[in-house]
Amino acid sequence: MLINRCNYFSKLIINPNYIRADNDEIDTRKRYPIVLDIADTIYITNYLLGYFAPSKNALDLMEFQKIEDLKKKGYIKKGIDHSFKKGSEIDLASLGINIRFVGTPNDSRKKIPEYLKLLDLTSSHINYGGWQCSDFVVTQSADHDTVKFIKEESEIPNDEYILGWIRCDSGVLNNKPLQEYLGQAKLMPDFVNAHIMNAKVLVPTQPFGSKYRGGKLLALLSQSNEIRNWFNERYKRNIILWYSMSLYGSTKPQCQYDQLDRYIKFIGKTESKHFMRMQNPHFDRIKDWLDRRGIERSKFSFRGSSKADRSFRELVSYVEYCLWYNKKDITIRSLKDKFDSQLTSLLELTESKRCYVSTYGLEHWDDNLINVERVELEQNSLVSIFEYWKKKILKGDWGMRKYKSVLNPTHIEMEYLNEKMRKVISEKHKQQAL
Repeated sequence: MLINRCNYFSKLIINPNYIRADNDEIDTRKRYPIVLDIADTIYITNYLLGYFAPSKNALDLMEFQKIEDLKKKGYIKKGIDHSFKKGSEIDLASLGINIRFVGTPNDSRKKIPEYLKLLDLTSSHINYGGWQCSDFVVTQSADHDTVKFIKEESEIPNDEYILGWIRCDSGVLNNKPLQEYLGQAKLMPDFVNAHIMNAKVLVPTQPFGSKYRGGKLLALLSQSNEIRNWFNERYKRNIILWYSMSLYGSTKPQCQYDQLDRYIKFIGKTESKHFMRMQNPHFDRIKDWLDRRGIERSKFSFRGSSKADRSFRELVSYVEYCLWYNKKDITIRSLKDKFDSQLTSLLELTESKRCYVSTYGLEHWDDNLINVERVELEQNSLVSIFEYWKKKILKGDWGMRKYKSVLNPTHIEMEYLNEKMRKVISEKHKQQAL
């Protein structure tokens, strides 16, 4: 199979920027115009092995990636001194919230907005933008005891305590539970973009999330009539289905979407058949390193859906090819066996995530696709959803009986992830010293 691929690429020319060394075995009959020499192949293979090998499971790997992301942004050492309220008193009897559209995360702004910096210091995941990505921030209001949706893009007032973030988009995806639920063998991009909204970020601040089930509130709000209608008006869509996936699937038994059956339905788990990919800054570093050797960054750049996954898969394929091409070397042969074993382990590191959908209260997902007139249920309005959440908390549902103290006015102070990660790093250093 590899011989056929080599013949196919035999007419490709060597990159003119490549600085050829005397010991380079370079010719034009290769799958890739430029193949790394033995020393560089050993280096890049060890680079990838060193990145993934220490992680025992997906949770370990994601924690490592989050720590590295915070380090890159300078948050591990100093954090950020944001201008938002750092503490507030929560009184469920008089609690009111504002949902404010704050912009798009992929609009090429050079300066990162403060709300995104705070999201980085709160979310255990590295969050990315996407097609038609839109950000909303939920804050505590001092002016009313219900819910207000601010549709026009605006800044977050400094006197409003942030309760969480909602990020929605309409990205194309491969999702077997969703395909089976919709009765479609393949999700077509035009259909997904026109009719499906993905709640890809639902992150409560802490301790509001843990003490008041803030994640459940954000999930419910994100599938409200009002946010769907806003999305339809802004992007000229006809959204009929909301979906989201749990951040963790295989490694954590519980999810913030559980016990929301009145609004949100579990439809199955995704299949884990793709690698956990390398994140930045490490991926950028290795692409820069390859670029200096004549393998242009564009080789690992893609457009459309799943860009990051495809980019990493291409890197893996390139390294595999370099190992195969240099296999006469005894060290390369040994590394190739380790690399193949690591790829098998990477498949085991993937998370099988739980998938959830909302039909906005309608019986069938396609009701508003075939109805002559659009149907909109009051139970799915923001006001009804907010009151439902309050009622469940006050009744002690969702495991809230152990937090009886929060039923009274309670002061909370915002918690930051960099403080937790400092402790993780310190513990790892102690273990390595033993």
